[in-house]
Amino acid sequence: MTREIVRAGLPIIYRPGDIHSSAKPGETTRAPKASETTAAAIVSDIVSLGLRRGDRLPAESDMLANYSVSRESLREALRILEVQGLITLKRGPGGGPFVSALNASYLARTATLYFHLAGATYDEVFDTWRLLEPQLAAKVARNEDRKMKEAAFARFLDHDVEALRDSEILGDLTNFHAVIAELSGNRVLTLLTQAINHIVVEHVLAAGRDTAAGDDAVRHDHADIARAIIAGRPRKAETLMHDHISEVVERFRERHPERSDELVQWM
Repeated sequence: MTREIVRAGLPIIYRPGDIHSSAKPGETTRAPKASETTAAAIVSDIVSLGLRRGDRLPAESDMLANYSVSRESLREALRILEVQGLITLKRGPGGGPFVSALNASYLARTATLYFHLAGATYDEVFDTWRLLEPQLAAKVARNEDRKMKEAAFARFLDHDVEALRDSEILGDLTNFHAVIAELSGNRVLTLLTQAINHIVVEHVLAAGRDTAAGDDAVRHDHADIARAIIAGRPRKAETLMHDHISEVVERFRERHPERSDELVQWM
């Protein structure tokens, strides 16, 4: 007898084109709010003006004139960007909106909302991690700049583990994957991969820390992968990364068998 598979979550649709005008007949459409178009204009100006982290945005009076919106819409636009981690709103004298660095944890937070509503599980996050990162390791291994790779991975090959606190050890273990994403030279892959890593680490691995022996095994894996990448061996780097992620996932499943099938939580 065939068992019917019941999937939780909302259906996932794909409608290329304008998201505000692609509804089916009978469905209501919503034009973008003034605050949304203003937020988009601010983002466009940040890029076109070449603003960097820590740069202050124009005064409120100037933005009201530049974007021709109400004070309420402007402030809502700034709150939208603040929630996305794109700007920081500082209070008091010398305060105002300042440009922030791009942090993939905010992309991860938004993604987990969609994953949760879609009924996605942590097992599916693990599968995505295992598909993405081995290919990324191979891509970085093909980079011919050996000195750049040696500098990037130096701390993972030679550091004083005994001097690190638990929080620093976890950060050191997970930052390895962020470095690979950064070295890929592909900003889309960097953001997507780092977002997946944030979910894996913050939702799963950090909540069920492995033993010190497990940490040692991970450090050993990272060193082997780093050496393969530095040596320009993409196939070996890909295989080692795949095996490393598989071992981490299987170790976690053995220790926490109930977690893999849990719905991804919106963080």
